[in-house]
Amino acid sequence: MKIILVATDNRGKNLVFVSDTLRAYSLSEAVNLAREGKIENVYPVKKKTGVYLRSSQATPAKEQLDRLSISSHRLFSLADSVNYAGTTPAVGDYLRLYAGVLVRHEPYIRMKGRPDVAKKVVKTKLQPHRELIFAAAKKFDVDPHLLGAIIIDEIVRMNPFENTANKLATFFVGKNTSAGVAQVKMETARGLIMAGYYNPDPKDNKLSPENIQKTSRAYLYAYVQEPKHSILFATARMRALTDEWKRFVDLRKRPEIIATLYHLERKDPRMHPEPNDRGLQIVNEFSLLAKEWLH
Repeated sequence: MKIILVATDNRGKNLVFVSDTLRAYSLSEAVNLAREGKIENVYPVKKKTGVYLRSSQATPAKEQLDRLSISSHRLFSLADSVNYAGTTPAVGDYLRLYAGVLVRHEPYIRMKGRPDVAKKVVKTKLQPHRELIFAAAKKFDVDPHLLGAIIIDEIVRMNPFENTANKLATFFVGKNTSAGVAQVKMETARGLIMAGYYNPDPKDNKLSPENIQKTSRAYLYAYVQEPKHSILFATARMRALTDEWKRFVDLRKRPEIIATLYHLERKDPRMHPEPNDRGLQIVNEFSLLAKEWLH
């Protein structure tokens, strides 16, 4: 097999390798496979800082590891991009291979500029969290089907890179790293704890509103990746938006605005907000799927 995509940390260190079988391997896993001769065009090199992989001299230029790399920041940003257009050639090749394995007779969810994702895949990932979704919605007094629709959106957007992202976060957690079934960003979770909306473990002093700013993202990630906390953070985010905007507009009557704002950097509340295409798809399409799959 060949390596077709490499995810790096913010210093350019290769951390996760994706093969042409669409499987993701950690550095140690990839090194062992290379030693066994199971990966083409690479070989392990041992240095004081550890073992890493290097491209062989005969490797074509476009298949060199440095040409196949994407930073962790960029990879996690793909979930919030309008589409995948304009990404690196390696990402484009990976996505074409990903799209090529789809079975076309199945019903799919489609997003502009992104690979289709089978509805049964998304349904299988959403349904186990039904009770959590309804309990969280009740706790924060939000629409459970809108919450489910937002989670559907996150599942679809991250699905092509889910395995890579999960492997990557084991080694590196950056500012925009997201986690859990609701793909909550670390800084979003940190802000919600500081504001008193949700704390995954009130007994943990590191997670107190007073100390959370000093707590590492990696420590917080361990909580946010759990389905319960990921969903509760997502619901708390919906509640926080509703509270922040209530002087200008009742977002309980404008679900498309909640769905739009949920994924954006903070926007100052104002009169007459307009939804974007992502928010409209969440409300007009994914809310219907949530009602069907979570009944």
